[in-house]
Amino acid sequence: MKFRSRLVVNLDHIAYNVEQIRKISKESHVLFMIKADGYGHGMIPIARYAITELGIKEFGCATISEALKLREELNELEFDIYVFSDIQLELLENVDIYLKRRIIPVISNVSELDYILHTAELKNFPICLKFNTGMNRLGLDPNDTPLIVNKLKQHGRTSVHHLISHYANASASMSENQTNVLQRTRFEEIKKFFRDSGIQLLRTSQSNSGSVEQKTGVREVSGDTHVRPGLMLYGPSSLNQNVAGEFKGKLVSVLETYILRVFEVKKGEVVGYNSTPCPEDGLIAILAIGYGDGFFNRYSGAHLYHKGFEGVIIGRVSMDMTHVFFPKEAIGKITAHEIFTIWGKSEGDFLKFCMETKTIPYEVFCALLPRIPRVYRLN
Repeated sequence: MKFRSRLVVNLDHIAYNVEQIRKISKESHVLFMIKADGYGHGMIPIARYAITELGIKEFGCATISEALKLREELNELEFDIYVFSDIQLELLENVDIYLKRRIIPVISNVSELDYILHTAELKNFPICLKFNTGMNRLGLDPNDTPLIVNKLKQHGRTSVHHLISHYANASASMSENQTNVLQRTRFEEIKKFFRDSGIQLLRTSQSNSGSVEQKTGVREVSGDTHVRPGLMLYGPSSLNQNVAGEFKGKLVSVLETYILRVFEVKKGEVVGYNSTPCPEDGLIAILAIGYGDGFFNRYSGAHLYHKGFEGVIIGRVSMDMTHVFFPKEAIGKITAHEIFTIWGKSEGDFLKFCMETKTIPYEVFCALLPRIPRVYRLN
């Protein structure tokens, strides 16, 4: 673990973002997506804060191991956990975990449903069904809806704990993108079929971050009881630049490192692996971060800012170090051992970094490895 590089996570900004989501979705409950270690920000501290300070009672994970870690680390707190993809329901030991740890698997194929319906220990287990309405990832086939309803009825099931679908193109316009329109229509048809067949839907949700931002899939519009925000909880918008939304979040994290060394260079002098030549006279600052920390070589060419000077990542990013070239005006003003903020110092710097590196915010967040400690702050 490093001592002077860190990801500072502002919990107040999570509170602000949740407040904005609740204003948009009003009566809808928030199913807080915390997979991939809280999108790289630290699952356990964030979940604890969300439960104790924000009143969040439901979380979404990707794997049973994530859910189990949440339950074990926060065993004194009351909340529900959904496992959305890697549920591994066929393993006997996992069935025991689901039962005893009160973890809910999201069922996305008929064989998984059959397993629950035919397993005596799961007779009263809550059923959560996910339908593929057009994303063509995990999900039940809408054409199997009558079959699924019949299976439920044959086993005396009169309700579904949660009926779920997921938008493929929520970054695009929810009203103009034809896939979004089709998915919304299909989900409404599925819900209607269940209800017309006498199956009560206790919870329903389709709205992920981009659709929440566009106020689609919220209770007063679609009747869905829940929204499932992900990226927006951590600050960035999920929308394409030409799509208007109602959310303006606060970036939760600040990535800090420090300067190991500075030295002057002349035009044409080379630095780092592959001997990259400097474009002009200037100053090199070597940062104590590299791909061993999840700060990748493809970030070369991105601009970073320090003390009012614009620098550029030059050459190859090393495992433990990154070279940043600054103009000669920075000589004598940027010095070794100073704290260096990569993102989170000024509004928009994180999204600019993502655009320059052609990397989506999800990936930049999740890439940061445990060698970069997470530090949590309030106010």
